[in-house]
Amino acid sequence: MKIKQMVASVGILVLAALCVARADDTFPSRQISLIVPNAPGGGMDTVARLLGKKLSEALSQPIIVENRPGGAENIGINAGAKAAPDGYTLLLSSNSITINPSLFKHLNYDASKDLLPIGKVTSLPMLIVCSPSAPYKTLFEFIAYAKGNPGKLSYGSPGTGTPHHLAMELLKSAAGIDILHVPYKGTAPGLTDLLGDTIPLLVTTVAPVAAYLQSGQLRILATLSPTRLSQFPDVPAVSEYILGFGVDVWHGVFAPAGTPPAIAAKLTNVLEGVVKDPDLSAQLTRIGVVPAWAPPSELRQTIGVEQAQWAAAIKKAGIQPQ
Repeated sequence: MKIKQMVASVGILVLAALCVARADDTFPSRQISLIVPNAPGGGMDTVARLLGKKLSEALSQPIIVENRPGGAENIGINAGAKAAPDGYTLLLSSNSITINPSLFKHLNYDASKDLLPIGKVTSLPMLIVCSPSAPYKTLFEFIAYAKGNPGKLSYGSPGTGTPHHLAMELLKSAAGIDILHVPYKGTAPGLTDLLGDTIPLLVTTVAPVAAYLQSGQLRILATLSPTRLSQFPDVPAVSEYILGFGVDVWHGVFAPAGTPPAIAAKLTNVLEGVVKDPDLSAQLTRIGVVPAWAPPSELRQTIGVEQAQWAAAIKKAGIQPQ
């Protein structure tokens, strides 16, 4: 009896392996949806469309970008998490996956359980920029000035709870400085106020301010990335003042949890090739986005580390969960 049971069990395992192999061989056989939790025309949407075109070519199937904006990306993230786990619905998301658990009391998804990382695809370095006429010319002078003038300075960000806002709160805490946060609805209005001397500082990614840096209308104080940036080699990283500091905005691709391992592995393999494609790299670089591949295991580790990091920053900043 036991031998029959063993034979039956082995047969079931072999059949399952064959089914998985067959799924891998035939996938994909139709179009794939790539959910973007932002409105059309924004930075993440642009990344999704460039990425989708290359993925479509590599998989020989259409990739349809599906915008699901709203709720601090929660609407789109939830849609990706609750989709059928068959590989035909993917999600492009950002640090919001690691931030939102501490910003919202009730989420309809648990990113750590409901989403399967396929790979990190990009990194968007953040900068602290100011007017050329500011009384501080370096990162060290800026921190010294802030220490000597508590509460006098303010900085703008694209909104409360964004990586830009929370990264600056981490800096404030680590450096022991008091600077007022001015949240905007996106980077553009904050940039307008910075250029008009309404606020003295702005935390931003590279693309929105590139032209103003080139013309000399704005100056970079520091990058919040872990190391100096190749396009701004003379600009210090905050990590040179605060050991171990380093925060970037990033984008990653996810599938619903429960997606067959063979399909997830195929998607990861294809996605890695696409991210490392020189043509895509050039296209992303032109819009201020850095191609930055990381495999699923590394992305999962990043999520765990950032969730704890952002939770501490949100608590320190006194932000009450909604």
